[in-house]
Amino acid sequence: MWRRFLGYGFVGWALEVSFTALTDGVSLRDRRLKGHSYLWMLPIYGAGGLLLEQLHHHLRARSVPRWGRSLAYMAGIYSIELGSAALLSRVIGEVPWRYRRGINVRGYVRIDYAPFWYLCGWLFESLESELRKMGRPSRKTWRPRLSAPAADAAAPRRSFPTAPAQAAARP
Repeated sequence: MWRRFLGYGFVGWALEVSFTALTDGVSLRDRRLKGHSYLWMLPIYGAGGLLLEQLHHHLRARSVPRWGRSLAYMAGIYSIELGSAALLSRVIGEVPWRYRRGINVRGYVRIDYAPFWYLCGWLFESLESELRKMGRPSRKTWRPRLSAPAADAAAPRRSFPTAPAQAAARP
C-alpha cells in the first residue's frame, strides 16, 4: 500500500509540475517552462489515489462503463481537492494553490478544469493497474541450477588434444 501511495503521490507531482509549466508557458509566454507544486501535494495525491482505487472497485463491481467511472473519478478528484483545501485552510490558515482566475469555488477548485480531470480519471485505471503490480511478488525468471556432481555426470565428456599432442601425432 505504501508503494502505491508514493506512486500516486509522485505521478501527481509530475503531472502538476508539467501542467503548471505548460499553462504558464502558454498564458505568460514563459519559454522556460518553469512548473511548480507544493510539498503538501504528495500526501494529497497519494491518499487521493488510494481513495479512487476504492471507488474504482465499487463501480467496477456494478458494471459501470469506463466513461461513467471517469465521470465519477472526476467528481472524486474535485471532492478530494475541495476537502484537502478546506483542511489546509484550517490547519495552516491558507490554501497554497488559491485560484484567482477561471470559474472557481472559493478559490479551492476550478470548475473549468473539468475536461483535464476527466482525462486524468480516464487514465487513472491504467495507472492503477501498473501500480498494483508493485505489490505483487516478483516472478522467478531464473531456472534452478543442477547440483555440480549431477551436472558433471549428465554432460558427455569430450577430450580435445592439446597442442603438443597434436604436434606429436603429425608425421
